[in-house]
Amino acid sequence: MDINSAFNSATAALQRADQGLQRNAETVARSSAGISENEDLNTALVESTANANLGRAAVNTVSSIDEAMETLGQLVDTRA
Repeated sequence: MDINSAFNSATAALQRADQGLQRNAETVARSSAGISENEDLNTALVESTANANLGRAAVNTVSSIDEAMETLGQLVDTRA
């Protein structure tokens, strides 16, 4: 897999996780304030856990890419 492609995918996943968490937080806030009765608080809480997991996975992917790039750089330095 191309490193740039993996990084772009991880970045997009991190953005999706952030947007999802913002939506979930708004739903919880509206529900807690009694403003909206149409939105399901339980769904928002479950989705927030899924979005947090997505964010963690994206961060782990970026970390792995960073480690791979560091290893690659060391290999290039060793060969040079």
